[in-house]
Amino acid sequence: MSKISQIQALVQSGLYYLTEHADEEAMADGFDIFDLENAILNGQIRRSWPEEGKHEIVGDSLDGRPIGIVCRITKSMKVRIITVYEDEIKQ
Repeated sequence: MSKISQIQALVQSGLYYLTEHADEEAMADGFDIFDLENAILNGQIRRSWPEEGKHEIVGDSLDGRPIGIVCRITKSMKVRIITVYEDEIKQ
């Protein structure tokens, strides 16, 4: 199973949580939990930091705005969402 498929399966099962920082950043950019779920479930991994076990997922909010999400899979097999931001569209 690919890493994105593994992350998506955990999120689909509700096995994820946001750090306080991620929650604050999502709210500051006007994203809610449904936007984050949509971005992860329909997004792709743009880059990874294997030594830290982190992955940056890019996808879209429900209203079509691009979202960047940095997360990792914990030892207890949950997705820990570390930070969230409105992604810049590359020209």
